[in-house]
Amino acid sequence: MTPLASSRFLGAPLNLTGVEESLIEFNSKLQALSPRLLRLPPHEAYFLLKTCFAIPKLQYLIRTAPVFSSQGQVALSGHIRETLSAILNVRLDEDAWTQASLPVRWGDVGVRDICSLAPSAFLSSLTSTSNLVKPLLPASLSTKPDPLLELALTEWASLGGISQPTGAEAAGQRAWDEPVCVAIHSRLLLQADSLSRARLLAASAPDAGAWLNTLPIRSLGLILSGREIRIAVGLRLGAPLVRSHTCVCGVEVDSLGHHGLSCRRSSGRHRRHAQANDIIARALRAADVQVQLEPPRLLRDNGKRPDGATLDPWSRGRYLVWDFTCPDTLAPSYVAHSSTSAGSAAARAEQLKNTKYSQLRGRVDILFAPMAIESLGTWGPSAADICKEIGSRLALISGDTRSLSFLRQRLGLAVQRGNAAAISGTSPSVDFSL
Repeated sequence: MTPLASSRFLGAPLNLTGVEESLIEFNSKLQALSPRLLRLPPHEAYFLLKTCFAIPKLQYLIRTAPVFSSQGQVALSGHIRETLSAILNVRLDEDAWTQASLPVRWGDVGVRDICSLAPSAFLSSLTSTSNLVKPLLPASLSTKPDPLLELALTEWASLGGISQPTGAEAAGQRAWDEPVCVAIHSRLLLQADSLSRARLLAASAPDAGAWLNTLPIRSLGLILSGREIRIAVGLRLGAPLVRSHTCVCGVEVDSLGHHGLSCRRSSGRHRRHAQANDIIARALRAADVQVQLEPPRLLRDNGKRPDGATLDPWSRGRYLVWDFTCPDTLAPSYVAHSSTSAGSAAARAEQLKNTKYSQLRGRVDILFAPMAIESLGTWGPSAADICKEIGSRLALISGDTRSLSFLRQRLGLAVQRGNAAAISGTSPSVDFSL
């Protein structure tokens, strides 16, 4: 039974004094903790804030008390926003914070905003405990309307909730939270220009944010530097990344820095390509399949070399040959399609690879697989299928069902590292070549 269950059904007057005091106390503790978080590497500090020190610490309070009616939630929300901005060194305007505070699956950073989450958390808790509370009360009391329920539903509807979940589903917090997330994301899409729309669609595509769920373990190479995570998050949120300057190619680079992702003269342009191929090769070797990077003699007519090929048969006696590419979601040549369909740039890049290596596709002993992951993390269909197969084989060998998730996370980190190198590489004084 929740702490306020009795007062809800007995119709007692709403007293938010305890709630306000709890929020003020938590806010003061977070203010004291923030300087200590800033002494940690940004990736580690961000992960701790997202999974431990922000909303997760308040989960019990927002499920058991009407925090959505408290004035203290606004001050706490603002401090969480300031802490996130300080950790990542990213300027968060209203739209950027609105996006950042949604779940990762919606293309965001996952540091939730208490103002948008509190009604959903409270309603799910109320629904899941009502069957336990009602039998304890006389029939004359249990049939009375619940004032807190009506208040929570009104607040939930104001955030965008439309259709209330029913049955067993109503006991889950996500069932209440998802309509609010859909409404907020749809509102961001409606007011976005074509570039921002392409960014929002790509960031919310499946597995585009897998790298955000990675445990930042330095010894395993799973941590991003401060510059890398600043650029990675800034790209997802559309935040300014650099001061306007002239690229090494002579083109003017605006504060968003997107030019570096597609500039052919950026000194960091090939980093993500090399790292991604190395990760794919190591995953195949871990799956007990020998591979060779840039194999010769596969195409003798034009001298083209795919990125890698297995030395052992992959499937039905055929050898797997892959070629990796990372098209820029926000490139002028792709943005018109990317703004209407997430993953269109990756799908187009895989089609071009199929055309380029049409001779390999015609051979009976070769299984050619183009692999495209966009700069904002959206996967091409062929890349998703091949990685799923590699992950399945890794799971059979290791016994760890998370093998596919780990592979996607590593590839996501490689893309983000390459993005950071490409954007920073527009400066004539920076060299991120391998």
